[in-house]
Amino acid sequence: MDSNDEHPEVEELERAAAWRLRLVDADPGDTASAAAAVALEALAGDLRRKDYASLWTELRSIGNWLGESDAISDYADLAADYRVRIGISVHPGDGSEYLLELLAIARGLV
Repeated sequence: MDSNDEHPEVEELERAAAWRLRLVDADPGDTASAAAAVALEALAGDLRRKDYASLWTELRSIGNWLGESDAISDYADLAADYRVRIGISVHPGDGSEYLLELLAIARGLV
């Protein structure tokens, strides 16, 4: 199975990076968005290269519960807000830190 099919969060990081790059295209002086795009792409690459199976399993489990409790849309909104801040006000060092923050967001809704 393709990692995008298995882990849509990777694709979300890539979409956020593409959005940041569009901001840079519109304003070449937007160094914050340029740096954020690099950070987002690095996280996506790390998640593709490394095995974070236990974190993915936990995130899926909580996600399933949130889906059954109708809180999944709140989670999606909060996760999107988090991705917008990556490289600007938050700087996860690797995929593990990113997934741990997603888990913290999800747990906050339980």
